[in-house]
Amino acid sequence: KTRQMPSENVANMFYRNGIGGVEYAGMIRKMAAINLYIRGLNPHNIQQGDSLARYDPSKDAGSKSVIIANPPFGAEKDQPAYPNVWEDYPKGDTTTLFVKLMFDLLNQQGRCAVVISEGLLTWNSGDAVSLRKLLLNEANLRAVISLPQGVFVSKSGQGAKTSILYFEKGQPTDFVWFYKIENDGFSMGTNRKAIANGQIPELLEIFKEVKQGKKPQDTKHSFCISKEQIETLDPRIAERIKNEVSEKTKEKNIKKREKLVEELDKKLAGKKISKELYDEKLRQFDNIIEGQIDNEVAKAIEKAHSYHFNLQNYRSSLSDEQIKDWQETLKGVEIKNGSKIEKRYQELQKADPKIALQILASFDTKNALQMDIAREYLSKLDKKVLEKDEKLQKIEEVLRKGFQYPDVPLSEILECYENKITIDEDKKYKQITVSNTGDVKLREIKLGSEIGTKNQVLVDLSQGNLLIYSRLGLHTGAIGLIPESLDGAVVTVDMPVFRYKAIEVNPKYVALVVQNQKFVDKVIEQNPTGAAQTRFHEDKFLQLQIPLPPLEIQNEIVEKIEKQKQIIEGAEKIEEGFLLNFPNIQEQKTVELGNKEFFDIVGGGTPSKSNKDYWDGNIPWVSPKDMKDFYISDAEDHISENAINKSSTNLIEEGTVLVVVRSGILKHTLPVAINIKPVTINQDLKAIKARKDFINKFIAYYLISIQDHILSKARSGPTVEGIGLEILHSISIPHLSLETQRQIVEKLDKQMQALEGVRLLKSEAEKRIEEILAGVWGE
Repeated sequence: KTRQMPSENVANMFYRNGIGGVEYAGMIRKMAAINLYIRGLNPHNIQQGDSLARYDPSKDAGSKSVIIANPPFGAEKDQPAYPNVWEDYPKGDTTTLFVKLMFDLLNQQGRCAVVISEGLLTWNSGDAVSLRKLLLNEANLRAVISLPQGVFVSKSGQGAKTSILYFEKGQPTDFVWFYKIENDGFSMGTNRKAIANGQIPELLEIFKEVKQGKKPQDTKHSFCISKEQIETLDPRIAERIKNEVSEKTKEKNIKKREKLVEELDKKLAGKKISKELYDEKLRQFDNIIEGQIDNEVAKAIEKAHSYHFNLQNYRSSLSDEQIKDWQETLKGVEIKNGSKIEKRYQELQKADPKIALQILASFDTKNALQMDIAREYLSKLDKKVLEKDEKLQKIEEVLRKGFQYPDVPLSEILECYENKITIDEDKKYKQITVSNTGDVKLREIKLGSEIGTKNQVLVDLSQGNLLIYSRLGLHTGAIGLIPESLDGAVVTVDMPVFRYKAIEVNPKYVALVVQNQKFVDKVIEQNPTGAAQTRFHEDKFLQLQIPLPPLEIQNEIVEKIEKQKQIIEGAEKIEEGFLLNFPNIQEQKTVELGNKEFFDIVGGGTPSKSNKDYWDGNIPWVSPKDMKDFYISDAEDHISENAINKSSTNLIEEGTVLVVVRSGILKHTLPVAINIKPVTINQDLKAIKARKDFINKFIAYYLISIQDHILSKARSGPTVEGIGLEILHSISIPHLSLETQRQIVEKLDKQMQALEGVRLLKSEAEKRIEEILAGVWGE
């Protein structure tokens, strides 16, 4: 078809009024106006101001057919000035507001291409989630194009990681095309120079197909994701939500139900109602609660939908070879149940191996969620079941390999940072230390004249993130990122410093991985003997390899771990501030723990380490490192019955008071616990058991309440050497009636339950971090 040229009048109107824009900065507005003038367009159409504040829905809504924009990221938010842009979401980030503004400005079938901060693809705030849902349902989101880190440069260095969204208003999305640009044809940095093998020509060719509604073939940088995938909530999350909401709602209504039962019982006893009506009233109450549960579950599940546009996360990491192996293995298996993944997931949980294979055969090998569900299911299967079914065993192997990221030597990620200075004797310097938990902290501030080594490295964080480790302590995990608070500090030569190279890597991700025990094990492998004495030098360090997923996945891993760390930090603050509110006891009568008429005190021991039979049992052997909780049911080490018979340790029956009497942790706290199953203890613990007149848990609570007094007796200098038997025997326990003790224990149990809940939260968060990092290493 030949295109009909517009009339002269229409063309003139277009050049006069058809193209315009809004620019906040005066100088940039002038440059844009000159640009329009050179092209024969009306320069007066470039207005100066805030486009969010200038928007007037009465005349601007639906007024544009094409919008091309690169709004400012992190622009100053002035919500009172934007009442017409995002009225329902007063907490809207400016990036979100700009994209919503563009959507509102477009007419039906209008098109928009906008550069966005990549965070908008995944932010969990209500406004960002709602905007992504809007773009899926009320626009055809045709493309998400990922740009390289460094395309935009800020005053502080590398700018934000960005993507381009392209959408057409009016029709819902069918599929979204994702394209990742690693080379845009120019070098990264402030002075960008042309380089070979740029991807822009390929991008534009594929984009032509996408605009016509065609799905291009998958390549390394290009693939399509269906709207259904983006809208699908992980059925495991949905299941957890249902269980949690159901439990909370029932718990909230327990007292109401008890009160109803009490009223109905009275009426039934007084023959005011029949047994049939009694049952009907209870049934009606339960139905109302079930209805409440259904409503609350629906709300919670809707809230859990995030509609992420981080499209790489929807695509499995299986290679072409692994996909081929999967398909070959399941060739000939009848595909069962082509329904939605939620139903297939539910059926998979209760399926026998034959049916499970049929369900798994229906899974899409390119779908990350489906493959993760398959991997989780297969990893939990009993090994005997796997061994009996060759096909199940084979696809389990395929998936296990498919979740491993490529190993990359640290030399490709890091380079030695050298910023040596000579210490000025008259200046004060911050000095750095690295703990084995990866905390990089201020060791002390010293005058230059007090610092022995005059040649040191100066930390300058304006040059980017810096990683540091201790040559003597790397095998214990002494490695981490230098925080902003230590900018300007100095570092000795025994703590090498590294700068990140300009590749797609999240510095926090690298720090988390190298702090992990898996990496520490690699270090120890390099120094199999004398690790504590051997300095680990930079050349060896840079040869070590770590798994390196795509940047988007690195960011997601960091985000997940930081959320868990926030939980841990919050729990630790509660733990530190926790005080057992032991009641003020007026009773003057006391009994010392050394009184054998009332108490037994038993010590522990360590079976011979050389006898493997001793350490091949299932009886917990508790040491100070296991005394983290008030209730002890297990330990890191276990011994056999033979070990008890042949060593100085003893089997401690459940319900006994366990106290740490010798350990470095006694500088801060006195660990006291109750064992809720039989255990053995090492020589650093004592077990206290009441013979008469006392409740063991009352003793434990009382010891915790006076721990400062006990520790003050044990202190000698800056450290605590231990609590000797003389001190332990001299501790006086109030001699109260058993009924009074029970009342006190009942009250304190509630306080301890609250603390144990916090500790459980912390423990679960620590486990989750380990699980996330184990997944990174392919486990």
